[in-house]
Amino acid sequence: MKFLAYILILLMSVVGLYQESRADTAKKRITWFIWDLPPEFVSSGPYQGQGYADKFLQFFIQQLPEYQHSILAVNVPRWSLQARVPGTCTAHLWGGFYPELLAYSKAYTFTPPHILIFNKKYEQRFGPQGTVLSIEELLKQRNLKLLLVKVDFNKAASQSRYPVLYQYLKPHLGDPNLVEHSIHHNFINLDMLEKGRGDYTIGYPSTIASQKRTLGVVGEFISYRIKEHNLYKKVHVACFNDAFGREVIKKVDRSLTKDVLLKFLEYHEEWNNKDPYFRQTTIDYFIKGLNLPNVIDWWDNLMRSLSQLPLK
Repeated sequence: MKFLAYILILLMSVVGLYQESRADTAKKRITWFIWDLPPEFVSSGPYQGQGYADKFLQFFIQQLPEYQHSILAVNVPRWSLQARVPGTCTAHLWGGFYPELLAYSKAYTFTPPHILIFNKKYEQRFGPQGTVLSIEELLKQRNLKLLLVKVDFNKAASQSRYPVLYQYLKPHLGDPNLVEHSIHHNFINLDMLEKGRGDYTIGYPSTIASQKRTLGVVGEFISYRIKEHNLYKKVHVACFNDAFGREVIKKVDRSLTKDVLLKFLEYHEEWNNKDPYFRQTTIDYFIKGLNLPNVIDWWDNLMRSLSQLPLK
């Protein structure tokens, strides 16, 4: 009798597992894109999966248990190709990429203004940390080499890594003092400045500390604010724009309460040394609902910039 009971329990377990497997198979699948860009997404090392956008993504996955989820690491040019495939979403994206092909959530955070990063030895030339420099004027100095990853990662779609600064970079593309690296990474490793491959690069306020923390970069660097860039670019979840993608976006929007946005701010502050400007801008825009002129959609800004460029 005990043996028959054991067999019955075993059969019920097998049937239960089979039904669970069939239910999982029936679930619609979302493929989420990420890229290696500390401290946004961290793809290796002791901090793997601990970037602030890694945590945003995990929140969205937890909010959508009715779907199967997979995560695909890509570089930005590859993202530009694969984001046009149904069933794909991106958790941390500026608004405006493929406006007809992607459905966007409401904005839930932003990226801070870009900064310029130099080797520490340039402090004697340009002054202390936080001094404001003009990138337009720096690009006229032929003895200074700006080191960047490829500026136009999808030129046909007007997709640039530096939309606010594009109008200043574009006239110098191909010049010897603006060096683009077509590397698989989405950032310039600051070791390249330490080794003399360039004099400066463009980054974020968190870049120096995060590269030291995640990549073991050991050089000494200094950052400067950019005269032409004091803008916060809004960030969204984006999915392929079909019925399924729009369904996902509606559910994401419902999850973005003020309490969640404050939690997301905490994730940023794990990496940005609790930047008071970022905190205040987040509180004013997302929590208080203030209309701030320095919070933008990058696409509108890029289109304005392109319209102002002289014809060649």
